[in-house]
Amino acid sequence: MDVPSSKEFQWRSLAPLPSRRVYPALVEAGGQVFAVGGCDDNGIPVDSFEVYCPEADRWAPLPAMPTARAGVAVTALGKRIVVIGGVGADQLPLKAVEVYNTDEGRWRKRSSLREAAMGISPVAVLPDGLMYVTVLCDGYSSTFKAYSPLVLELRS
Repeated sequence: MDVPSSKEFQWRSLAPLPSRRVYPALVEAGGQVFAVGGCDDNGIPVDSFEVYCPEADRWAPLPAMPTARAGVAVTALGKRIVVIGGVGADQLPLKAVEVYNTDEGRWRKRSSLREAAMGISPVAVLPDGLMYVTVLCDGYSSTFKAYSPLVLELRS
């Protein structure tokens, strides 16, 4: 994995992900980087979930996601990592929302999206506590949504 150094404005190589895959989503929480899902060499979504420790330049496996998927939206809310939508093993959009608690080391399924969603933009979390995303729901058009982690629903 290569990352840009904001101080030197140059790319540098880091330890590779332990499991080979494409299209994982990345999110930072507590000074660590989490790699979520993606697809294997055959284009099949995976349930892989791993954490990168910058100080040790090392990845470690974590409990697998309950739902294998790629093309997810992911964000960190404190010590929780929220994974929204994506594409499942059947190559169809998903309604699944799952949350990983970094303190507990476990996943919890949350209320599903009202409609399956893939091609979700990165998540923006604003001071109002809502997560804002653009969603490609039907393969042709995208919508702008706000997801409330408190009431766990996606609304237009």
